Amino acid sequence: MARAQAGFTLIELLVVLVVIGLATTAVALTLPDGDAGFHREVDSFGLRLGHARDEAILGGRAMQVVIDARGYSFSRRDFGHWRALVDAPFGVRRWDDGMRVVLPGRQDRLHLRFDATGTAEPQRVLLVRGEQQAEVTVDAAGTVRVQ
Repeated sequence: MARAQAGFTLIELLVVLVVIGLATTAVALTLPDGDAGFHREVDSFGLRLGHARDEAILGGRAMQVVIDARGYSFSRRDFGHWRALVDAPFGVRRWDDGMRVVLPGRQDRLHLRFDATGTAEPQRVLLVRGEQQAEVTVDAAGTVRVQ
């Protein structure tokens, strides 16, 4: 009379290890890259600056972006006064945790303005988080570049 075996065979154990390895690889590939959050924040900032330029041209009124250590905000020139904008996409935006902004000339605050034709005074803003950094520039024509 044959006795029933207790436990698993070597082949069964190898199959389980392969399945666990494949599942781990699939999970690791779907996790966001550590740099992704930084790049997403930088790209979002550049896109919002471009939207401000477009709004200045389409609306025929100057737009201003105020950038400081906490974040950035938008305002529009209405009847000789700057009026803060609060609706998307121009609501106040705070930098993500760990993000640091380096403004030209060690300024505490930068006022970046696009006139009604979209032109601007050239500016450069450096965004830093840990070892990562990216430069966002605006040229005289109002073109925004993220590097």
